[in-house]
Amino acid sequence: MAHPHPRRRSTKALSRGRSKTAGGNGQGILESASVPARQGLEQDQHPATEFRIIVIGASAGGVEALIRLVSALPPDFPAAIFVVLHIAPAGPSLLPEILTRVGRNSAVHARDGQRIAPGHIYIAPPDHHLLIKPGRMAVTRGPRENSARPAIDPLFRTAARSYGPWVVGVILSGGLDDGTMGLMDVKRFGGITLVQDPHEAMFPSMPSSAVENVLVDRVLTLDEMGPLLTRLAREPVPAEEGAAFMGRNNGANQPDIAEVGNEELKTRNLTGPPSRFTCPECGGALWELENGKLLRYRCHVGHGYTADSLMAAQTERLEDALWSALRTLEETAGMRHRMAERARQGGWDLMARNYDEQAEHAEAQARLVRSVLVAKQLQQISDESAEALQKKAARARDYNAGKARAHRPEINPPPGAPRPPDPNSIVGRRASESPGSGAARSSRKSKVRRKIARRAELD
Repeated sequence: MAHPHPRRRSTKALSRGRSKTAGGNGQGILESASVPARQGLEQDQHPATEFRIIVIGASAGGVEALIRLVSALPPDFPAAIFVVLHIAPAGPSLLPEILTRVGRNSAVHARDGQRIAPGHIYIAPPDHHLLIKPGRMAVTRGPRENSARPAIDPLFRTAARSYGPWVVGVILSGGLDDGTMGLMDVKRFGGITLVQDPHEAMFPSMPSSAVENVLVDRVLTLDEMGPLLTRLAREPVPAEEGAAFMGRNNGANQPDIAEVGNEELKTRNLTGPPSRFTCPECGGALWELENGKLLRYRCHVGHGYTADSLMAAQTERLEDALWSALRTLEETAGMRHRMAERARQGGWDLMARNYDEQAEHAEAQARLVRSVLVAKQLQQISDESAEALQKKAARARDYNAGKARAHRPEINPPPGAPRPPDPNSIVGRRASESPGSGAARSSRKSKVRRKIARRAELD
């Protein structure tokens, strides 16, 4: 896939590529002065900072990418790093120990209310969202987004609202498109957006979605990303961008939907039209929101989906429903067979036959459902081998055609060889000789009359 965004842009160009709403004025990051920590404003209102906030989202293939990225960072890294990795909700996460061992900075699971400090890597705990508030972090078991908890979008959007141009958003390897909406928020509030090269990513779906839907600042390999993050962490935010961000009410201190859910039913302030779809998680109605090329769905409880993640969740629920139906049908057949056996023992043969017929009907339905499930599981294998099968069939056709030409060269001449004239073809005939012409019809009638005359003479 050709990247629509240049992979190699100067660091100065990163500032020029940001959204105008963030107050960017085209000055290079290296050429601008830093913003004081407060500028006479209260921190709970305008959370200025003297170090950057780097938020990283990853899913499948993300552990390997994080190891490579973190190992390239220097000790006492002058920025705070926050990581969301899609992991199973049950069981402990060893990611902090892994990143601490391979890197030069301490990695820990984030704690609710913990203060933010540079030189640390804060990782979302299993089954919890990680949110960024002014000067602190929040850890919550709010509604899942894109069928994930922790999800990348809540981390990115809360960081963007709290720290605006101080934020650097990074998308690494992963499936589907979690993080794309959050990266849009990072861009909208003036932050810098970086994406791992999809060609390098073990699972390119997440990076590809970000590149296709967000005007990202850089598309990089992991070897290029570590040095750039180090450079950005040591550079101040342009003063004009910081001042413009601090002069607006960005809702940084308002509760996020990942904390309190969706209150649109209470406020009656719907952000989009209702759709005809229901939430796979809770069964509630979904509202449809359009953001650029992306469709977003959210229920009143707070579960959120992109179109791709909604389709994936619907497919998963469909398979669960089919397995449940299969179990119910097989149990129904087993119960009918048991009742038929007891009826025969009591001499109720007619009732036993009825139970047997019901059991056979349930077994036939169970076989149908099982065939659908097995076919669904084999679909991926079939798709992967389709190309190989087509090549094999093409080779077989070429082989058979070669054998036919060897035995009957006049039937299947080799490519480019002149073909013998076909007596049944109308190509090259004169108009008077074509099968549908009047001369041809007269000739056929004359032959038929001659045959009838010869038969009459023999008789």
